[in-house]
Amino acid sequence: MIKDEILKNLQTVLKKLNISDVEVALEKPANSDFGDYSTSVALKLIKQLKKNPLLIAEEIKKNFPKTDFIQKIDVIKPGFVNFWISNVQSINRLTEIIENKFIYPEYHLGKNKKLMVEFAHPNTHKLFHIGHLRNISTGEALVRIFEAVGNKVIRGNYEGDVGIHIAKCLFGIKDSKTDIKKLKTLQKKIEFIGKMYSAGTKAYEDDEKAKQEIIKINRMIYDKNPEIMTLWTETRQWSLEYFEENYKRFYSHFDKLYFESEMHQRGLEISKEILKKGILEKSQGAIVFNGKKYGLDTRVFINSLGFPTYEGKELALAEKEFSDFGELDKIIHTVTPEQTSFFKVTFKVEELIDEKKYKNKQYHLAYEWVKLKAGKMSSREGNIIEANWLVDEVKKKIIEKSKCDEETAEILAVASVKYSFLKNGTQTIIHFDIDESIAVDGNSAPYLIYTYVRCQSVLRKAINYLVDGRGIDNIILNKDELNILRLINQFPEIVQQAGIQLSPNLIANYLYDLAQKYNYFYQKNKILESEKTTKQFRLMLTQATGKVIKEGLYLLGIKTVEKM
Repeated sequence: MIKDEILKNLQTVLKKLNISDVEVALEKPANSDFGDYSTSVALKLIKQLKKNPLLIAEEIKKNFPKTDFIQKIDVIKPGFVNFWISNVQSINRLTEIIENKFIYPEYHLGKNKKLMVEFAHPNTHKLFHIGHLRNISTGEALVRIFEAVGNKVIRGNYEGDVGIHIAKCLFGIKDSKTDIKKLKTLQKKIEFIGKMYSAGTKAYEDDEKAKQEIIKINRMIYDKNPEIMTLWTETRQWSLEYFEENYKRFYSHFDKLYFESEMHQRGLEISKEILKKGILEKSQGAIVFNGKKYGLDTRVFINSLGFPTYEGKELALAEKEFSDFGELDKIIHTVTPEQTSFFKVTFKVEELIDEKKYKNKQYHLAYEWVKLKAGKMSSREGNIIEANWLVDEVKKKIIEKSKCDEETAEILAVASVKYSFLKNGTQTIIHFDIDESIAVDGNSAPYLIYTYVRCQSVLRKAINYLVDGRGIDNIILNKDELNILRLINQFPEIVQQAGIQLSPNLIANYLYDLAQKYNYFYQKNKILESEKTTKQFRLMLTQATGKVIKEGLYLLGIKTVEKM
């Protein structure tokens, strides 16, 4: 990559000047008038060389090797060295992109170039809500980004299908005395178990007798008691079919589904084994990890009733995940920040079990809540915001405003919701607004897709247009054209940085910047009516812009349409 070549040549220059042990970085100037890249390394060398930074910068410029990809080097006060990429190099990149050659700098989390992204994580017998939709949007984007920068990525999904929440739902069903055979459609079944979970939760909190019955049902599920297993199996299957519909709607799939029920027995065994080794200890009838000596919380692995907790089952899950697909460099767990303490403790316990196998091999990527005007979602009050409901509401608005067909509206609705999540960093709490998500004049998926469609419309109107950069190497570009050209050149680096920082929002906001600059260019400059060479270049710029937007949205797990 050009950036890597500049950094390499800078290191050569510093070595020639007998300078070592200094970090060299390249930044993108905020104002494109100041070039494509800039380094402030001269400012770091003032004490070492005891010279004016402008003089140091001039020495760097003077000794920088002559290359065909650098058009100009300049020194800017108080000591920046700025680089301009040659038009030839930039136009070559346009040609590559037009030919669908997206070449990304590689980034790996280890020697095997293999990792697992564990995401989605819905619980059976509960609704797939907008928090899950943010989770699946983030996880899917990370998978695609890591694949783009040269990794083999396994898609993992750990689904909760046992636990007190299941018992609450089954209690609600039994207490309602409803004949579940009369529920004919999947939608009716899911609506029913959602209501029964809410009813069971209320009973658990308000009625001591009901609470004890729910605790009994919970044990019966763990013991695989036939009295409850038929109901558990049937209603669990409803949830799995419902989840699969969600995965398809949001363009995700999984290489492996792990279930909490599969981890129960092995979680107990591992916890008891490491109790004997002194990693865990007994406390008030439970088995716990005393984290104080490591600066961590104390957490329970087997509770006083003899059940493995989430922590205990996590030990069995880690064992499975690190053996099912050979040696992994990393597992990235996409889970809410409420589980930060949980992961710090389980990661530490797993490291104490087998340092070589687990140490520094797992990462908790926390993502924040999604809220509507009603506030934080609450299972207790039964007002969970279901993912499908939200997308359907967005879809209705799109059809009302644009009168588009059903298929286009579906693609735009999913795109609108996913992009609204992904344009924000994972640490940002999202206050979702439907109108903002579908606006074609703001930082939204419809705006990006509209720009892509505009590019395709221009190209369809071009007669006998061929991809050919010959003859335009020496073309003089105006500022609008240069702004787009420079952004297109930066795309591979943005994708790499999104992988390094686990931040799909870097791609989202890059695409918004590109779309803005292209639309500004489109408004101010003629394309089809311009002089032959200029027309050729502007059509190439238009085609490359469209392809970058489409590729960038693909990496975010978002589809495009050809007409709007």
